[in-house]
This record gives sequence, structure tokens and C-alpha cells, in this order.
Amino acid sequence: MIATDAIDAIADAFFGALERGSVEGVVACFQPGARIWHNFDQVVLTPETNVPGLETLFSNFPRRAYVDVKRYPTAAGFVQQHVLRLERLDGKVIDWPGCIVFELEAGKIARLDEYVDIASLAA
Repeated sequence: MIATDAIDAIADAFFGALERGSVEGVVACFQPGARIWHNFDQVVLTPETNVPGLETLFSNFPRRAYVDVKRYPTAAGFVQQHVLRLERLDGKVIDWPGCIVFELEAGKIARLDEYVDIASLAA
């Protein structure tokens, strides 16, 4: 089992970078060779090939906050359930629930599997 303080450190760095809109901060949280998978397209990406998606998220939603966070340690990392509170350019707020399964190696993310309803953003 990975120590709670190690989980909190990488989770705080990762989700903090997402809230700040820092592409570089997000990418820095990953191990070389890390893989990212999303349930909505089932495509495996690298942190670098995931950058356009991050840039789209950041440009369409200038304010982001993770609320109602529940984090559970696992043998390989942790699982986080949360609501991503997004503010659109027109000021409308959208609450977007999600769940991410993280595998960690040497204090960084080796694999991330994200489960979200992408269609709910279109509404």
C-alpha cells in the first residue's frame, strides 16, 4: 500500500494544476511512459497527447474547482470520486461528476483511468 502522504502529495499537485489551468503542472505529475484512458473514447493517450484536451478544457472553462472529493487508497495508488465545478465563459456553472483510478510509481502517475459522462458537458 502506498503511504497516504505520498497519495495526497501527487493528488494535490495534479488537481491543483488542473484548477490553476497549468498544462505544464499537469504533465509534470506523470511518469515517463504514463498512460491516460478515458471511458468516453476508450483511447489510450500519453500525457503529451492529452494536452489538446486539457487546453480545450481550460479555454472553455476559465474557472475550475474540485468539490465533494472522496479519495480511497488502493494497493497500486488511489481512486478519487469528485464533482468538477466548471464555470463557462458566459458565467454558467456546471457540476460534472467523475471518478478517476490512479496507479502510481515513484510518487508520480503511471496510469490514469477516467470515468465521466462527456455528454453532460454539451447540455
